[in-house]
Amino acid sequence: MPSAVALRHQDQRATTVNRTARAVLERWHQVDPTAVSRSWAFLLSEVVALVRAGQLTAARQTESYMRELLGDAPPVIVPDAFAASAPDGRPLDALLSLAIPTTLRALAQELPRKAAMARGAVFLDVAVRTVVADTGRQADQVAMVATPRVRSYLRVLELPSCARCIVLAGQEYRVLAGFLRHPRCDCAMEPVTASHTPDVLSPKRVFDRLSAAERVRAFGEAGTQAIEDGADISQVVNARRGVATLAAYGQRVRATSEGATTRGLAGARLRNFERRAGSRYRTSRTPRLMPEEIYKRADDREHAVRLLRNHGYII
Repeated sequence: MPSAVALRHQDQRATTVNRTARAVLERWHQVDPTAVSRSWAFLLSEVVALVRAGQLTAARQTESYMRELLGDAPPVIVPDAFAASAPDGRPLDALLSLAIPTTLRALAQELPRKAAMARGAVFLDVAVRTVVADTGRQADQVAMVATPRVRSYLRVLELPSCARCIVLAGQEYRVLAGFLRHPRCDCAMEPVTASHTPDVLSPKRVFDRLSAAERVRAFGEAGTQAIEDGADISQVVNARRGVATLAAYGQRVRATSEGATTRGLAGARLRNFERRAGSRYRTSRTPRLMPEEIYKRADDREHAVRLLRNHGYII
């Protein structure tokens, strides 16, 4: 379980992210839908200043976090260095200007102006939240790398969380390892030292703490049922990366290519391999069914569990 200090730090950073995103969207709502480019250009310098202020605040939160968590003076980082650009190196004005082509493309598709402006707003919301959160995480990691006794870090989740983040819970990452995140990710990092070793919150323990509605929202109905029936959470989540609708068994089925090669658990069980063009490893000819497809085909729960095991969801 993350420490109270880490959870408080995550909440503080989330507040900064939310406040910055709201301020930017307030400016977007001032844009004239009949002159999007000109209106946004007029506001852009103010918007860049707002985002940069959010980045500075997020970076400045690192020092107090590390001091409170580790009990001594942390390395002094330079907050301004983290607010010079977007975390991926792009100038902030270039990134925020992309709201214009996003909106203009929607207008070109003959969407109503209100809907087109909403698309621009969605882009900005995702961009700003990701930039500010990433800036804070970068500052945290720099401080950890500069502290010799920090040997690794753990992922701090804010529940309810998404499936992509839940499956990463419980892993201890070396201090130099990049932080895996998706757009708008609100997860944080907690350093691990010889004297500060937070309890590891595994994906299964996170799942057990979720309400029924939160489970379905994160994993879908079939994914939730599969996990409750004993399926491995990583197998259920990762299967969705290669999902497609295929013709098999005389009908259209939902299947995935993920884990179906000679190196995957499902592939080892399904076998019947073939070499496919562009693939480094041989892949099973037998479609790896998605959990929802398995439940459609299963005669009863015992049959469903057997199929879940055969298709590599239950270890």
